[in-house]
Amino acid sequence: MITINTAESALKNIYLESVIEDINNKTNPFLTMIGKNTKTIAEKDAKAYIRYGNEASVGAGAEDGPLPTSTEKLAEISVPLKNLFGSFQITDKAIKAAQNSPGAFASLIGGEMKNLVSTAQANLNRMVYGNGNPYLAWTSAVNQAAGTITVPTRFLGNLRVGQIVRFYNSNNVLVGAVTGSTITAINATTGVVNVAPGLAAQPWDRIFIFDANPQNIEMNGVDSIFMQNTLYNLARAEHPEILPLVRGIQGTLATPQVLINEERILDFLYELEEHAEAMPTDIILTHPTVQKALFENLKDNRTNIGTTEFAGGFKGFTFNGIPMYSDVRCMAGTVYALNSDGWAMQQLVDWTWLEGDDGSILRPVANKPVFSATLVKYADLICEKPFLQGKLTGFTGNVWR
Repeated sequence: MITINTAESALKNIYLESVIEDINNKTNPFLTMIGKNTKTIAEKDAKAYIRYGNEASVGAGAEDGPLPTSTEKLAEISVPLKNLFGSFQITDKAIKAAQNSPGAFASLIGGEMKNLVSTAQANLNRMVYGNGNPYLAWTSAVNQAAGTITVPTRFLGNLRVGQIVRFYNSNNVLVGAVTGSTITAINATTGVVNVAPGLAAQPWDRIFIFDANPQNIEMNGVDSIFMQNTLYNLARAEHPEILPLVRGIQGTLATPQVLINEERILDFLYELEEHAEAMPTDIILTHPTVQKALFENLKDNRTNIGTTEFAGGFKGFTFNGIPMYSDVRCMAGTVYALNSDGWAMQQLVDWTWLEGDDGSILRPVANKPVFSATLVKYADLICEKPFLQGKLTGFTGNVWR
């Protein structure tokens, strides 16, 4: 007979390993690439040293001259680990219905695990491209009018009347009122949201909507090293040697569409090589509209376009020999040129079940005939070599030629 103890044993000994594998290695190709850099730490804060200068301390000298002197410098960073959770529930009725059928029980638990994994993958994938602050919704440049914006209806649950929000373009620059705008009405059918003050017309593919007082509670994504006043806990102005390369091409209201092409990305990659004094880029991340625009440009000039398959089953194509992956969660109009060896997943513990004092995983929900279990991971994505990373932004994908 299937019991709660049987279910807990299955969650610990059968399903946990496959859940960890699917979340860690089948969520995003960039996360899969840095999986080899995972570091387990013993404190609640992620700490690392950014090394820069003449790291190797190798040089030429006279036969009887002084030995080379290291000019390596260290900048210590410290970031609180993020609390990542994933919960699911099973009703007492469902457990009892399957208690005499191992096959029905396996189907029940397997379905819940599949849903848990897909939800975790979707949220982690979004965090990969973020800066630690969860955005509430987004709108496009064509969905703006005087005092209103239109957002996808699936995001309306994140918004409420009276809420104060701020608007940022795809370059993570504030485009609305500094003090924010107040939501005065929400149409749950059309997705039209009334805001005061309204948002001036913007020449951007996407406008991101944040809470007026966002807190850095999500995992630091790739954008966290590019568009903040500080680099983790370091003041950018005091550490110019470690900063990544950022280049922006912004359209105007009169000519809002600056099209991506091969030459623009090549020029940027060459500049990044000089900036890093190396050839650091081993993956390019971008939005599908930018990738399509680039693909159309390449088709006009080449007969063959290289394709690639990333670990985890993800597919993309190569640009200048570098794998390129597109994702709708990536900032619109943006190209990230990244060195995966410069990143690490620092974690106190990998995904595991949150246990009670008695070691239980499935716990009854108060006043409900339901049992709940929670998957937990304390970790953050840390860039230990930000000077090897690059971001090119400000492009459109609305017009291909």
